[in-house]
Amino acid sequence: MAPLESSEKVWLDYDQAALDRQYDQRVLVPDADEYMVRHAAKSAQVRERLECRLDVTYGPSPDEVLDIFPTAAPGAPLVVYFHGGAWTRWHKDHNSFQAPAFVDAGVTFVSVNFSLVPGVSLDEQVRQCRAAVQWCFQNAASFGADGDQFYVAGHSSGAHIVGLLAVTDWTAIWGLPSDAIKGVISISGMYDLEPVRLSARNAYLHLDDAAVTRLSAMRQIPDTMPPMVIAYGGGEQIEFRRHSTVFAAELRRLGHACQEFDMPGLNHFDMGEQFADPASPAMRAGFEMIGV
Repeated sequence: MAPLESSEKVWLDYDQAALDRQYDQRVLVPDADEYMVRHAAKSAQVRERLECRLDVTYGPSPDEVLDIFPTAAPGAPLVVYFHGGAWTRWHKDHNSFQAPAFVDAGVTFVSVNFSLVPGVSLDEQVRQCRAAVQWCFQNAASFGADGDQFYVAGHSSGAHIVGLLAVTDWTAIWGLPSDAIKGVISISGMYDLEPVRLSARNAYLHLDDAAVTRLSAMRQIPDTMPPMVIAYGGGEQIEFRRHSTVFAAELRRLGHACQEFDMPGLNHFDMGEQFADPASPAMRAGFEMIGV
């Protein structure tokens, strides 16, 4: 097969180079690593300051651990958080800085670690995240939380994961109530992986058509699912914004509860910091959904 000409469209109106840029947020945020350094430092401070249970095992591999930041009052709502990083980077240890916003609101916060691509497949990463949900739901009472008030949240590739968690059939394989997850906060996510498959990211994701179907929340929206808060920034790549607007519109068309927030001026990494800001519109909506 002859190579694509540079002007040949591969997705919507994007040629290959343009599509690849759309899936590289660092083109717009050259100081992205400074965010990560700041998050790691703040997270270390939070782990020193707050009561927490660290490196709790939820699965068989060394990566399958999580950190729990409980509230003082028993029976608190629970938010389980999944970090971003293009499925290939970062760690729960960079993601404790969000905990105070939740704990101060009376919500127990859990930060989940999982194996990274390409060390494992994306299917395995998603399986681990589903296993974390199962473990947290079944063990919530052991750390003072209420499994009947169970919520998930994520940013970027973590938001892709929570989109899948929202559409998962929790009863068939995982033995949980069908409504185990009561709500979702999903920021700057990807909900249909077909353009990702066509982009440079597929060099490490190795997606085929079946994987795109299996791993795209947009392609398996059930008749009933939890309410979602979906947010994205005005300073993000257009494709990332499109993922959120199209998914939110489809959820509303199908009659599902969905609040959508377009936050002007914020880049992709600013959006990740919204979880630490209780005054953020997305967080205010999330706390209202939780009932705190």
